[in-house]
Amino acid sequence: MLKDKEVIKIKEMYPKGTRIKLEHMDDPLHPILDGMLGTVDHVDDAGQIHMKWDNGRALAIVPEVDSFSIVDEDISKDMIRVLIIEAENHPRIENIHNDLKTMQDIVGGQIEEIGFGEDAVLICNEEGKLMNLKANRSVGNDIIAGTFFIAGDDGGEELISLTDEQIKEITDRFYEIEEHTQEEMMSKIGFKIYGF
Repeated sequence: MLKDKEVIKIKEMYPKGTRIKLEHMDDPLHPILDGMLGTVDHVDDAGQIHMKWDNGRALAIVPEVDSFSIVDEDISKDMIRVLIIEAENHPRIENIHNDLKTMQDIVGGQIEEIGFGEDAVLICNEEGKLMNLKANRSVGNDIIAGTFFIAGDDGGEELISLTDEQIKEITDRFYEIEEHTQEEMMSKIGFKIYGF
């Protein structure tokens, strides 16, 4: 239980309207996704930070339990909201720079774009299997090697942010951590168009 002075300090640090990025919420049942952005509504007398999350939810942050950080009010216009899927983790939301170097850094090498439904694209390492990157998730008849991410695609030259609906659907699709052997991954043949 927080002391009154600690609660006052939290109220001063996180006034209404403060933008927060959630790093991780320690809620075993219905946590807010890692990387989600939200706006502080108020801090209660127990020191919990009540939030209006960008996905429409309103679960409070518990400062001594959850990890989070303050972010600038405006996200740079050259950034997009994507879902990053690592081999041994649940999907996480992240705002990334919409440029080639950032994408290469995420996947650890040259990128390959694979259609994922009508309005999204899966970005993975083009040489992931040759580099023997860790087997990640199965997609269609293939198993993706290494970290990949999914962004929105409106048919233009630049990728776009995922919608809240896409984030929910894709998170549900990839939430379970899959266990694949490297041999199993190497035996799979990839196809260019995937659905979800």
